Amino acid sequence: MSRVYVLASNKPLTGMEELNYYRRAVEELGYPMKPFRYELALENKEKDLENLRSCLEKNFSPGEVLELWSVWVGDVNRKCPPRFQGRLTDFDMDALEQFLSAEEICFDIMI
Repeated sequence: MSRVYVLASNKPLTGMEELNYYRRAVEELGYPMKPFRYELALENKEKDLENLRSCLEKNFSPGEVLELWSVWVGDVNRKCPPRFQGRLTDFDMDALEQFLSAEEICFDIMI
């Protein structure tokens, strides 16, 4: 099994790498994700958080919502992860740490 971080939105984004390698495995999970999916790398936490926030601010307008997923692929018999909601302004290092430490999770982020 592999952990995948996915940004899902209702529209295409610029400056993000589309989910390719794990696309089929993520689709097989059957989770209710928005249709446009992008793979995130979050190893360099502070820099990656800064880049993510910048990309979202450029691509979305106030009031729009996107999904940030942390999922394990390779086991299709899992229940949909818990969902939490918040604003982009509140998505800081503490929120990122919570996201990264969860087994599986989805954050609905409002711009």
